[in-house]
Amino acid sequence: MGRGIASNIQPYGRLVWLHDTATAWVGFEHDGSVVVRIGVQDIGGGQASSLAQIAAEILGVPMELVAVHFGDSALTPRAGTTTATRMLYMSGNAVHDAAVRLRAALVAVAAAERGVPARSMRLEAGAVRDAEGEMPLREVLDLAQRQGVPLHVYHTFHGPTGTPATRQLANERIFPDFTFGTHLADVEVDTRTGAVRLLGYVACHDVGRAINPVSVRGQIAGGAVQGIGSALGEEVVLDDGVNTSGTLFQYLMPTSADVPAVRALFLESGEGVGPFGARGIGEPPIGPCAAAIANAIEDAVGVRVTTLPMRPDRVWAAMQHR
Repeated sequence: MGRGIASNIQPYGRLVWLHDTATAWVGFEHDGSVVVRIGVQDIGGGQASSLAQIAAEILGVPMELVAVHFGDSALTPRAGTTTATRMLYMSGNAVHDAAVRLRAALVAVAAAERGVPARSMRLEAGAVRDAEGEMPLREVLDLAQRQGVPLHVYHTFHGPTGTPATRQLANERIFPDFTFGTHLADVEVDTRTGAVRLLGYVACHDVGRAINPVSVRGQIAGGAVQGIGSALGEEVVLDDGVNTSGTLFQYLMPTSADVPAVRALFLESGEGVGPFGARGIGEPPIGPCAAAIANAIEDAVGVRVTTLPMRPDRVWAAMQHR
C-alpha cells in the first residue's frame, strides 16, 4: 500500500493575444423577471445555471425569475466557445458587468424619484431601498420606462490582450489566470500481478469563489475520475495505423466499481479574475491524477512507472526490472 500527492497549476481562459470577447444581453421584463441572452453553450457543467445565479445575485431577484437563453448565436449575442475553462471567466464576467450596469441605471431612477443619493440605495429582494424606505421593483421599472431609461443592457467583456512576440513572453502573462490544486491517492498494488487498486482519493482546488458549490464539487470529482482513467486504463492502441481500441470493451474507462468515492474539496481565496473572484474549474482537476497515482505506486512498491496508462503489466515489469 502507498500514498501519493501531486499538485498542479492549470491556466484558464485563452491566450491573451487572441483578444477574446464575450457579449451578453441582460434585461428586466415588466413583471420583474430577468432575461439573460448569451451565445455560450451549456455542455452539462452548469454553465447556464451559473449565469442565472450571477444575474440573480446582482439584480436582487430569486433565481427562479431568471431565464437564460443560450447556445444559438443567431438569436443570442456571440460569446465564444465552452472550451479552455473560459466560460465562467468570459461569459460570467459579461453577464456580471451587464447586470451591474443595469442595476446602476435602475437605482439612479429610484434615487432621483426619492431625492436621495444613488450611492445610498441598493437593489435587493425585489425592491430598491435605503435606510428611509423602499420602492418596489415593479414601480421602478414602470418609472424607468416612462422616462425612456432602457430596461436592458448589452455588454461585451474583453479579456486581457497582448502580443505573441517571443521577446515579450517573459514580461507579459500569456494566460489570464491560473487555478491551483493538490490531489492525494491511496493505492494497493498486487506484487504478483502489478494490478493497482485505488483505496481512496482526495482532490482539492482553489476555485477563487464557488458560484455554485454543488457544481464545483461535481466538476472536481468528475475531472478526477477522468484523470484516474487516463492514469490506469484508458489507452488508444494502434496496429499499423488502425485503432484497435475503438469501443469501450477495449478502451478501459473507469466505472463506479473501479474508483472510490472522490472526496472533492475546494478553497475560496477570492483571487480569481472571474465574477466575484471565481476561477475556472473545468479542466484543472484532470491534471494531478497521474502524478499522484504514480507517486503512490512508488511509495507502495518502490518503482517509478513513467508510461501511461500504468497497466498491471507495466507495473509488474518495472518491479521485475528493479
